Amino acid sequence: MKSVRGNVLPLVLGLLLVQSILVTSMLRLPGPLRQTVALVAKETQEMYLAESAVLSKLNGFPDGYFTDVPPVESRVLGPWMLWQTVWRTEGPVNKFQFRLGNAYSQFPTSEWMRCAVLLEHNLHENIMHAKNLKNLSGNRRFFRLDSSGVQGAFAFNVSGGDLTLDLGGNEFLGGIPKSFLAHSFMANVEGDVKIRGTAHFDTLRIYATGTVLLQGSVSADYAEIFGLAGVAVTGKVSFAGMLLSKQSIEISDRAKLNFPSIAVAVGYRGNRFALYGKSVFEGLAIAPSGTFERDSSTTMLDSTKALLPFCMDSQPVVFARRRL
Repeated sequence: MKSVRGNVLPLVLGLLLVQSILVTSMLRLPGPLRQTVALVAKETQEMYLAESAVLSKLNGFPDGYFTDVPPVESRVLGPWMLWQTVWRTEGPVNKFQFRLGNAYSQFPTSEWMRCAVLLEHNLHENIMHAKNLKNLSGNRRFFRLDSSGVQGAFAFNVSGGDLTLDLGGNEFLGGIPKSFLAHSFMANVEGDVKIRGTAHFDTLRIYATGTVLLQGSVSADYAEIFGLAGVAVTGKVSFAGMLLSKQSIEISDRAKLNFPSIAVAVGYRGNRFALYGKSVFEGLAIAPSGTFERDSSTTMLDSTKALLPFCMDSQPVVFARRRL
């Protein structure tokens, strides 16, 4: 650890030096331009401080070790970790968010099973603790959804039946099928799940004891899907996120999973991952001790460039950042 700290300390001090140079240069500018430069300098300083905090945490320094950098809060988002810096200077609260995966490495099947069980459990818990969770029973089919006062957010717990969403196909705008839009959709289902039609979700979370099928023109900014008996993604479906199954995962007919995505089929004998029909997968797909099928028309990211979930024991890697 001493050698690591010896390397990171000059980096942190260098970032702080850059901030001092920016402020000194700004004082020599004329008034109107000075205001603009002051805003840019302030935002740059805030980002440098946030990056310094994350760099310190990655190298094992505890919060508060460097007095000028903010503390780092962390939480889990599906297969990833979210690190967030929050502090108040003059004016509003400053927040920066960093998303982390783990560096690629090879692991035995037992480690993938352990990690998959944890990811499955976290997904189930997130759904079941949703504030607006609505309990239903028996087979359910929806052609449209009423948010019931919660703007664009839906959460269902369906016991003893299947859930089918046929969305957006019956409404048209200028002769084109109107897309159903939702901020968040979550469902825990004791059965199968089918989501079809024309729909976009900011966040989509599905936990099913049967199979899960996504088809049509369904998209999401981020999705977490678990189907105990299988997961199938087909057609003009597009999202980034996580697919889990104890049996099989199949992606076909031009479906696309954007970077960074993870697909893990592990748990039962005969587990399988398949990529067919000009589909694209940008991430890590694995079926430990099972079969991996792929035809020549598909596109897949080199696994060594992919990211592992947080629950695998390898080096954390920051792959995205943003100001909140």
